[in-house]
Amino acid sequence: MKKILLTGGTGYVGSLLTTKLLDEGYKVKVLDNLMYNQTNHLPHLINKNFEFVWGDIRDKSTVKKVIKDADIILHLAAIVGVPACNRDPKLAEQTNIIGARNINLLRNKKQPLIYASTGSNYGKLDEICTEKSPLNPVSLYGKTKSQAEKEIMEKGNSVALRFATGFGVSPRFRFDSLLINDFVYQAHKNKYLVLYERKAKRTFIHVKDMVDSYIFTLDNLDKMLNEIYNVGSEKMNFTKEEIAVKIKEKMKNINLFFGEIGEDEDKRDYEVSYEKIRKVGFETKISLEDGIEELVKAFQNLPFKESQTINTM
Repeated sequence: MKKILLTGGTGYVGSLLTTKLLDEGYKVKVLDNLMYNQTNHLPHLINKNFEFVWGDIRDKSTVKKVIKDADIILHLAAIVGVPACNRDPKLAEQTNIIGARNINLLRNKKQPLIYASTGSNYGKLDEICTEKSPLNPVSLYGKTKSQAEKEIMEKGNSVALRFATGFGVSPRFRFDSLLINDFVYQAHKNKYLVLYERKAKRTFIHVKDMVDSYIFTLDNLDKMLNEIYNVGSEKMNFTKEEIAVKIKEKMKNINLFFGEIGEDEDKRDYEVSYEKIRKVGFETKISLEDGIEELVKAFQNLPFKESQTINTM
């Protein structure tokens, strides 16, 4: 039974990935600092194949203790998204670069590392982005993730997964920088959406497909090692306007407003090729329409009043 060290295992993706790894028969050790007071790891404590360590990847002594007996490392822990990074740039740099560096330097050469990278590395490019496209990150988030990816891939025995923008429901629900999640939340709360840069385009991936991509990578590690993969689907490439229209189809009583003046903090505007990972055999399964419907149902069943906001972190 292989032992997995999963950093950030109580986060948006990590909380679902923890369950999936245990179901797949792995022994899972989660390292997480619980910065958002998560409790989704508690139901796993009865599982003898699960271990939780409350700690921070920025602390070398903690990393050294938890990493030594791992067969494979899945590094997800990070300050994720433009708003979170901009709120505390120092924390973002320390976590996303120094923390990742600790994981990378303290693993031995026989320990493969699968790194959660991002399409934000591409920034704003006019070409269709492949894994060979030049990186042009414009946000602090993209810059820190690009730097960590570079260092991890240079050491070798590693895989970097550059994910499309995630969406969908998770035990550690997020809305802060996930465009579709935020759009559905705003539409539910306000009954309208205001869009800037309506023609800006990017690709999306449901959080459960993100989880499945990790399982796929573990199953195909020998053939995927020392490579970078865009993870998503060309079928999930949409403009912000197209996303808003699809949300309105599910929520008939909302209004759409398009702002001609103004811009979003996240400058991503690109199309991405996912041919490389598709050739290995991975394809996403969950459609945009099904994911939006899931989100609409989720917000209808969350315990908050229309006049209230909810903790988006």
